[in-house]
Amino acid sequence: MAVEINPDDWAALDPWWSAHTQAWPATRHADSVSTLDPARVADCWSELDPWWQAYADSEPHVRGAASSRTLFVEQLVDAWTDLDSWWNAYTEIGHETAVDIRELLRESNEAWRQSSAPFDTDPLAAAVTDDEGPLLPSNEEGWSDWLAKVLRPSGALVAELFDVPVNGAPDDILREDQLAKDDGGFRRPDLLLFHADWGISIEVKLGDEHYEKTDETARLAEREYNGYEWHHMLLLPERKRERLSTIVAPAVSSRYDGRLQVEWDDPGPIAVVLWRDVTAAIRTLLCRGDAVNDHWAANAYLFCAAVEQQIMRFQPQPIIEQMADPATIVDTVQPITVAGVLDEQYEYLSTRQHS
Repeated sequence: MAVEINPDDWAALDPWWSAHTQAWPATRHADSVSTLDPARVADCWSELDPWWQAYADSEPHVRGAASSRTLFVEQLVDAWTDLDSWWNAYTEIGHETAVDIRELLRESNEAWRQSSAPFDTDPLAAAVTDDEGPLLPSNEEGWSDWLAKVLRPSGALVAELFDVPVNGAPDDILREDQLAKDDGGFRRPDLLLFHADWGISIEVKLGDEHYEKTDETARLAEREYNGYEWHHMLLLPERKRERLSTIVAPAVSSRYDGRLQVEWDDPGPIAVVLWRDVTAAIRTLLCRGDAVNDHWAANAYLFCAAVEQQIMRFQPQPIIEQMADPATIVDTVQPITVAGVLDEQYEYLSTRQHS
């Protein structure tokens, strides 16, 4: 079948396409899911019955390789209003949280403006993309390199993040050091930090769930570099927290400060650090004016914004504003697709506001 197209017709489609492309964040993740609260839609299912009955009773209009049916308008004239409560309950999921996050971000921008930070807005105030921001890492190695650059000059960040009483910046930081195994192979720790008396090993994880190698890498680090009091860290995204106990064999317990730790016998417990702990520590240092220098502050600020948006999957303020005050059907539906992340973002920002 041919349809006559007038070139002027395309202009009419532009607002739709623009609304669609502007409403979605820079990155999408295949494992994003949304869940409807059964309690909120319990009374709505019965209202779908007229629709289903009308569909089932309708006669086939065309039969071919792919079956299709035609619903007759007169069969559904009373059914449209029955969908309203179901649709309202559906669209409220995520939207209400977006409204709350919008207010938190507006308050946070004002708090940053009044703080000792060299920046007047929250790190989530603008979207961080390859087009408008720094060149974003594409793998764990890239994120580890950037983390090393943020940690290297700042003893304050090391102390705040890892709860280790260090004085001054690390004496040295090694990336992917080669640690010999007894069988002739090697382990390569992502980060090794050295102070006068302290050693800190950090295994950096994003999607990789091979956590079982962490204890061996820590043991090899202690053997290779003896004479230090060692602290070992496993850095994970928040979404991997629940999976951890199902992957590693030792028990996972809570420390005195609320963080998790894996109870390996040798080399001993290994603390679990979340990426949100990293960004929270950077936010704390910047807001109290504890920056090494302007260059470090700019790098740490961008790193914080990139981690929050790319790893933690938080939505930047321009997207939150669209979700909170939707102008198109795309804006209306989008909060539903990221409802779980919005809940995490609200809890994270709310905690920061009251800390």
